[in-house]
Amino acid sequence: MDMISNLSDDLLLKILSQLPTKDVVETMFLSKRWKFLWMMVPKLDYDDSVYEYFDDERVEYRVFREYVDRFLVLYKSPVLETLKFNLGCWLSTTDDMSTWIRFAIARRVRELEIYRSFDADDYSFELPRCLYTFEKLVVLKLYKSITLDVPREVCLSSLKVLHILSVHYKDKNSLRRLLSGCPVLEELVIDKSEGDYPPSLYVIMNSLERLSILNEFHDTGEETSFVDEKLVMNVPSLKYLNYVDIFDLGHLCSSENMPELVEANVKLVCESPEKLMRSLTSVKRLSLCLYGSMLQHHIEFYQLIRLELCGCGPKWWNLLTWMLQSSPKLQFLKLNKCGEICICSIAPPIKRSWGQPSSVPDCLQFHLSTFEWKYYNGRREEKKVVAYILKNARQLKTAIFSTKDSYLQEKQSQKKLKELVSLPRASSSCQLLVDLKKRKI
Repeated sequence: MDMISNLSDDLLLKILSQLPTKDVVETMFLSKRWKFLWMMVPKLDYDDSVYEYFDDERVEYRVFREYVDRFLVLYKSPVLETLKFNLGCWLSTTDDMSTWIRFAIARRVRELEIYRSFDADDYSFELPRCLYTFEKLVVLKLYKSITLDVPREVCLSSLKVLHILSVHYKDKNSLRRLLSGCPVLEELVIDKSEGDYPPSLYVIMNSLERLSILNEFHDTGEETSFVDEKLVMNVPSLKYLNYVDIFDLGHLCSSENMPELVEANVKLVCESPEKLMRSLTSVKRLSLCLYGSMLQHHIEFYQLIRLELCGCGPKWWNLLTWMLQSSPKLQFLKLNKCGEICICSIAPPIKRSWGQPSSVPDCLQFHLSTFEWKYYNGRREEKKVVAYILKNARQLKTAIFSTKDSYLQEKQSQKKLKELVSLPRASSSCQLLVDLKKRKI
């Protein structure tokens, strides 16, 4: 302890910033050296889940509220870098949160994160309006049971990171007003899987570099009525896109070109995904899971060098053919499942056999060096795909196969994999590796 105490205040404060706030306070009892140090910690993390709400929730929450209030009154640092709340109790109110947020604003907080694990519309609280015009805020993350009542005037001139996960909106234009007041935003994450969500989303931002839009499917066992939704994206500086929308078959997407795009993860249940796909032509690394055929559309991915394709969708064979023909510089191809239960399983399977390309794609002749297939089952059509790639990929160095699927027992899987050895290979230097241990056969 003496050795630690001899460290500078700045270094000790960095160490304390890695601890939960309740543990930071307890350091005041270590020695005189530590007595007031905790008041200057630049990062505060309050978690009411450490309190046990069994006998009397109101009493327990009052203890937590008084603890937070007392700490903030004693807090001495002129600048608060990070303030986080993990609120699990339904008793947390708009008044409490408004008080704490106003304190954070007075201390020029840079990062504010509020996680509300208790999810119920009746107990959702609103954020104070002064937050929407706080020009020093750099990071804002909100999750669940929080209602965004966004005023007409929004000025978050320093905000660079915004995460809005399963929150509620006062009206259909709240989100649009919020985004319009963030002129330098670089990272945006929106999860509309739960909570109220505006039917239309407009992301028109010149500064945005990372964008995640999530609409995960939650099977409630009830009949779901699909409503047309509209997404408009105009993000010319975007470098990373994570777009998962597997809920709405009536989805409408309008997107401008993304010339700076480097990496994209797209999982989309949509009858006509071509509008989005046309905006991805500059991408270099792509993870793709689509419902809907693309064979009738001519789109070139001249920069694409790495592709991971979901191999259990209803039309994945056609999608594979289309991507091979559309990606002349592809170097790495991986066939995978996007989950143990694939999102594409909600659509009926196709019964037609795989139709190989009419001519050998350029990527197979000149560039493809690595081919990987996870959950390979050795079925007839799958074996056709493997045979075609091995036969035509002249620059192939490595082909990796694993069979961790429940369809095959261990001995059967080994038999299926060993059948691949007899397939002709265009590349004499190609190595066949199996299973996660990459054992050569």
